[in-house]
Amino acid sequence: MGLMMLSLTAFSQTGTNNQVKCFPAPVVKQIMKDLLIGDQAKAQLKLSDSLLVLTEQKVQIQDSIIGNMKLKEGNYLKEIDIQNQKYVISENYSKQLEKDLKKLKVKNKFTSILSSSTILILGTFLIIK
Repeated sequence: MGLMMLSLTAFSQTGTNNQVKCFPAPVVKQIMKDLLIGDQAKAQLKLSDSLLVLTEQKVQIQDSIIGNMKLKEGNYLKEIDIQNQKYVISENYSKQLEKDLKKLKVKNKFTSILSSSTILILGTFLIIK
């Protein structure tokens, strides 16, 4: 469209001394191509800059998500450690209770045998007397 507006035969420009200077048609075509290429390069640069900004924002969001996930992972690991400590404490307590129960069973058995023996001996003394 820009090429249609300009004359293909020559491009004129007024100099400081008000003289008109003319360029040959191939030079004018090359100037127009260069101007269009420059405009396209500027548009491409703007697009690249906006894409770069979006990519940087995306990276910041991803970094934030990764940071949050690492924090959550740390919290989960702490919870697992606390649960493991609870299980160890419960296991130790259960073992201690089992030992105490065995001692009580032995004590009760001994007391039962001793009581039975005492009753048998006293009963024998009462029968003999």
